[in-house]
Amino acid sequence: MPADPGTYGFASILHRDPGCSGWLEARGAVRDNEGMKLHYVPALIFILAFVGVAVSLMLSRAFDLVPQCRVFVDGCISISAAGRREPAVFVFRGTIIPAGVVLVLTWWLNVQWLKLLSAGGRVPARSLHLLGTLSPVLLIAYIALVGSAGEIDHAIRQAVISTYFPATLVAKIILAVALLKLQPAGLPRRLPWLMLTIAVVVLGLAVNSVVVSAFMDDPSVVHNLTQWHGTFAFAAWYLLLAYAWRQTGFDLPVQHRSSGV
Repeated sequence: MPADPGTYGFASILHRDPGCSGWLEARGAVRDNEGMKLHYVPALIFILAFVGVAVSLMLSRAFDLVPQCRVFVDGCISISAAGRREPAVFVFRGTIIPAGVVLVLTWWLNVQWLKLLSAGGRVPARSLHLLGTLSPVLLIAYIALVGSAGEIDHAIRQAVISTYFPATLVAKIILAVALLKLQPAGLPRRLPWLMLTIAVVVLGLAVNSVVVSAFMDDPSVVHNLTQWHGTFAFAAWYLLLAYAWRQTGFDLPVQHRSSGV
């Protein structure tokens, strides 16, 4: 049986998974309700992505770098086009690259979270590390080159589209299915289903975009609309993850060394 909510403090994983003891050493007593609230980590992904894209788009419009259109309706530009030229590119890189780093940390923590929820049972750690933890490296590499020209930029863009997003969506599906099986205490029963539905729908949008584009002379509008709607849902998913971490009490307690008098 999974533990009650509030017992998933990160320090307890040291006793269940000795491999993590090098990252954090449990010493002294842990005071109740103290420590780093880890659920802010996945929430930061959405905040960085939303602010980065929104501010980049506003700057690009202010400097007449992109058309004045409704991107969620008209699909006139891609997300990367909104942050491709100066000065918007500085905001774009300055927010999305840190978001990529937080993504790596989030998926590593997801594995630790599942280990705690399973109370020593088997979890899809290898799949989540491969699909979730490693794939953001492609995103970071692409954003670092946004604004550059040439075949390298195009090749990395295609790698991100064809590898990073599908891989991460599959990781989200695996995680949601694992939560459905574990049914941890404190987690609303509908939440894993909602997380699974969003991941499947966004993956379906991506596949549909590829299929429909094959029958169009200019598929850019379809691609752009899929990017805007899909990426928003893709990022909002991490707010649900943050809520799931919060509800199960997944945090990093502050360790206080006991002192004698």
